[in-house]
Amino acid sequence: MSPKETVQAFVAAHNNHDIEKMMTYLTEDSVMIDVASPIPLDSKKDVAKLFSMIFAAIPDIHFEVSGLIEEGAKAFAALRTTGNGNGIWMGNDITGKRCEVFEGMFVDVVNGQIKTCMFYSDTATLSRQLADYAPALHMEAETPNIM
Repeated sequence: MSPKETVQAFVAAHNNHDIEKMMTYLTEDSVMIDVASPIPLDSKKDVAKLFSMIFAAIPDIHFEVSGLIEEGAKAFAALRTTGNGNGIWMGNDITGKRCEVFEGMFVDVVNGQIKTCMFYSDTATLSRQLADYAPALHMEAETPNIM
């Protein structure tokens, strides 16, 4: 599977809210960096927990791919993320709040799985839309070089 196909499959699993399937597209030692994450993402288990939290609070969250490029083992997807809150997010009831932000997903793919993934988001807008939560600023290891 090419990097583009891997990203498309990951996004499709996301849009189906299929965490188990999403995790099949990550290597066991994958590294995910998401500047908007409210929890540290130190393991694949943490990534699954994050998406579980997201799907519970924003049950119709959806990634729309507006651009996708590939170079070698790397891919970048431009995303429009939308959804309507219907639950608790970071201790706040976000029922009736809408999120609509632009994001980017930059990945390094090995054998059809994502080894490294960095999400870039308009965190100020997203936080404002979802009850002014503070993203986690936790990174024990150096940022991986996927250039």
